[in-house]
Amino acid sequence: MGSRRWAPVALVSASVASTFAARGNGPFAGETGVTLWIHRNSPGPVDRIGDVLEPLFNDLAAPTMFAATCLFVWWRWGLRAIAVLGLAGALTGLTRVGDLVQRPRPTASGSWSSYAYGNGGYPSGHVVFVALISGTLAILARRHGSTATATWVAVVGVTLTVMTSWTRVSHLEHWPLDVVGGLTMAGAALYGVAAFDHQLDNLMARRRRRGA
Repeated sequence: MGSRRWAPVALVSASVASTFAARGNGPFAGETGVTLWIHRNSPGPVDRIGDVLEPLFNDLAAPTMFAATCLFVWWRWGLRAIAVLGLAGALTGLTRVGDLVQRPRPTASGSWSSYAYGNGGYPSGHVVFVALISGTLAILARRHGSTATATWVAVVGVTLTVMTSWTRVSHLEHWPLDVVGGLTMAGAALYGVAAFDHQLDNLMARRRRRGA
């Protein structure tokens, strides 16, 4: 119980620390070396998967993917699940932190460049979207689906999150700190989604008692 209580606090603290670190005037210590190593040593099949995933979760396609996911969730699990997923969708707006941090993306040579408004690198929007939405689907599957379904959804979600996190760096779209910030923000937001999901139970129980 204690670890559950402190985990969201740790994730929020890590998000804040990452955000302050990302506001520097250059890469964080060791970021350039790690970025170039991942870029040069990334397995070809993994990068090809990244090529497929990238257009699915960019700013143009992500709303369509989210809408399709909402329709599927509504069909399978009903309006209650849609309310939970809708909160997760709203929390993907955490990516707008990038306009405040103003952190440039790495160049082809892994060097630091100037920031272009609306094209910030921190946090990785792809990572926030994939981790937060897939994590919420795992929460919903555990509540509404069978054990096998919940396990399958969780495994797919973790795999997509890991693949996306790796390839955003290997494709030189983000620095490692951008990915770390995206993961900690999404993780903290998922605790909020889970708490909201739990509170819905309490709200519905109170309504049933009043109706009785």
